[in-house]
Amino acid sequence: MAISDSPKTLPPGIYCPTVTFFQPTPEQDLDVDLHIRHMTFLAKSGIAGVVVQGSTAEAVALESEERKILISTAKQAFREAGNNGPIIAGTVGAQSSREALKLCKDAYEAGADFALVLPPSYYPAAMTVDAIQGFFEELASASPIPIIIYSYPGVCSGIQMDTDLICRLARHPNIVGVKHTDHDVGRIARETAFAKQNDFGSPFTILGGATDYLLGALAVGGQGAITGMANVAPRVCAKAFELAKEGRQEEALKYAGAISQAEWGMGKGAILGTKFMTSWANSYPSDSILARKPLALCPESTKEHCRAVGAEIVAMERQLEKEGWVGEALRGAATKKVNGNGVGKGDKNGIIDTLKSSVTAP
Repeated sequence: MAISDSPKTLPPGIYCPTVTFFQPTPEQDLDVDLHIRHMTFLAKSGIAGVVVQGSTAEAVALESEERKILISTAKQAFREAGNNGPIIAGTVGAQSSREALKLCKDAYEAGADFALVLPPSYYPAAMTVDAIQGFFEELASASPIPIIIYSYPGVCSGIQMDTDLICRLARHPNIVGVKHTDHDVGRIARETAFAKQNDFGSPFTILGGATDYLLGALAVGGQGAITGMANVAPRVCAKAFELAKEGRQEEALKYAGAISQAEWGMGKGAILGTKFMTSWANSYPSDSILARKPLALCPESTKEHCRAVGAEIVAMERQLEKEGWVGEALRGAATKKVNGNGVGKGDKNGIIDTLKSSVTAP
């Protein structure tokens, strides 16, 4: 197995799968300035960490060097904000073991702490259970960073990874968690039961793929979520998580209800709705909602709907900001050790300016 100096345990909590911003030019280069601004906003909210180049980030439309830039600048922004949470890199789009391993190595070199990995799915009939298990185990044995299984049938030709398969994969020491964007709370419950029996032999973190069922997932033993809603209201999501973990269910329900309504509404607009609500909620430039071509422009009806369903949760977020509330990742930052991989707290002499120059140079 490749040696990694990243932490082997994926901390529980709320993670944000970030959107990617593009410049409003024919080339649609990365908007690195706005990316850094958004990473800083997320880091200062105190959420557990972020996923870059995932499904929400339009990773399938990103070039190799762009992926590295997004990882490096996210890491630097988090550390400079005092948030030591993990930076997770998606390998979305990899259709071979060779490509997936290259993305993991690139992510490690850029500073990522974990990789979030989908199974290849272009030829779904050939991706048998044995093929999927072999893919993940071989990748985990060779990857310099730990692997998080990404269960998302909606973007994988309907491939379902059942509880038996997930539990077998969880026994690999470099496979450290799963993101359930299959939204199956039953799977979360079953896998948690096996984990509590120490059936896996090493830590394994079980996360939901959204927060509209956050309290239900936590009730059966889930340990948090990787949720697009955190782009809009990271403090609200983290507050609901922390209240539920403390057993303060009635208080948690107040936030969970707003999350559920907003996430359901935002999801109807898919990636276009997510980018619009993120931009609108955070007062980003109007052209920051653009997805990379050939994706369509966000319809006016979607914008109107997102504003309507998002008003309550955005008001809650601004109130928590006003009160100075932050998630536990920041409240405990002074006593936590910065992850050893990639860009660290001592590397502050111009890396962001250098990276920005590399994508804006002719």
